[in-house]
Amino acid sequence: MARFVEPTKRQEKAWAKWVASRPEIVRLIAERFEPWSLYRLKSTNQRVTMASFFEDGTVSVNVSADFNFVMFERNVFGISPDDLEPCELPSLDELTGAVLTGDEVDENTDALRVLVRPDLFIMGGRWKSELGAVCLNRISSYE
Repeated sequence: MARFVEPTKRQEKAWAKWVASRPEIVRLIAERFEPWSLYRLKSTNQRVTMASFFEDGTVSVNVSADFNFVMFERNVFGISPDDLEPCELPSLDELTGAVLTGDEVDENTDALRVLVRPDLFIMGGRWKSELGAVCLNRISSYE
C-alpha cells in the first residue's frame, strides 16, 4: 500500500484518537482506511484517497488528477468499503492529470443547464430572475 504523504507521529496519534471516538460503524471502516494512503476503486480501476466516512456504512473518495488520468477531478460518495483495495502510486511513465480544470467543469455544467432548461437558467449558473422571485415568494409564504 502506498502512502501519498508520510504522517507525523502527532498526526497518527490524532487519527487514532479520532477513530476511537467515532460510532461503531464509522470506527470499523476508518480502522481499515488511513487518510494518507492510496486505494484503488475496483469498480472503476481509479486510484482514490479517502474523503469521509458515513454512518450508513459507505465512504466518499477523492478521484484526483495527481494519481489518475481523468476528465475532471471529483469527490464520489456512496462507495462500499469493499470496493476499495490498497494500491501503489502511479509509475513515473504513467499518464496522470485532468483534461478539464474546475472552472472548465463549471462552465460546461452551466452550458448544459442552459441547453436543457433555457427557461430556468442563464449562463453563469444563475436562475432566471423571474423564476427566482417566484421561488422566493413561495418560500416566504410558508413563514
